[in-house]
Amino acid sequence: MKKAIIYMVISLLAGAFTSCGDKQAGKSAERYHINFSETTTVQKENKYVLIVSGSPRKRGNTDLLCDAFARGAEEVGGRVEKIFLADYRIDYFSEADEQRVGNRANEAEDDVPMLVDKMVQADVIVLASPVYYMNITGQLKTFIDRTFGRYREMKDKEFFYLTACADPEESTADWAINGFRGFVMCLPNPTERGMVKAIGMGRKGAVKGSRYEDEAYNLGKHI
Repeated sequence: MKKAIIYMVISLLAGAFTSCGDKQAGKSAERYHINFSETTTVQKENKYVLIVSGSPRKRGNTDLLCDAFARGAEEVGGRVEKIFLADYRIDYFSEADEQRVGNRANEAEDDVPMLVDKMVQADVIVLASPVYYMNITGQLKTFIDRTFGRYREMKDKEFFYLTACADPEESTADWAINGFRGFVMCLPNPTERGMVKAIGMGRKGAVKGSRYEDEAYNLGKHI
């Protein structure tokens, strides 16, 4: 029985080591880490800030947080671009995508190669999604899956997280934060800079004029 338990533990650990798609267990295990810094680690003027909005509705609460962050970032000299994922064709991850690594990732016929290239070029990436069924939206998760071919190129990036949910419990917002981190921890040397968790925001537009909108704006000013 003891040997069986030991075998099960070893098997689970082996599975965890490969969950980011890295075939070399040791190297993958070393990347399961996210740095944190209250101040920027990217000493650069006019940083390229890419906001990835996984909200299904424009001018919804999460999307308003994105706009507030953008205003703050632009005021301090950031070159800000927001991509609203629902505006683009993003197909599901398929077996063919597993073979499209590096330059071959550009062979896909939807909008993903163009969007992923923006992520590779960005200095700062903002991941934004409301909480749906205790997770990020399908739009954002599908896009994250499709970054597989070039995710190793997304090195030394700084990340901010924005989320909104109807539930007044902060623990509910944490589910989306964990969804963001599940992706970020697989990237080379990422740094987490901050987040906004807008809770109790069920009505569309409820974030407007709230303290959460101010938090997102001030966070943007700290890129």
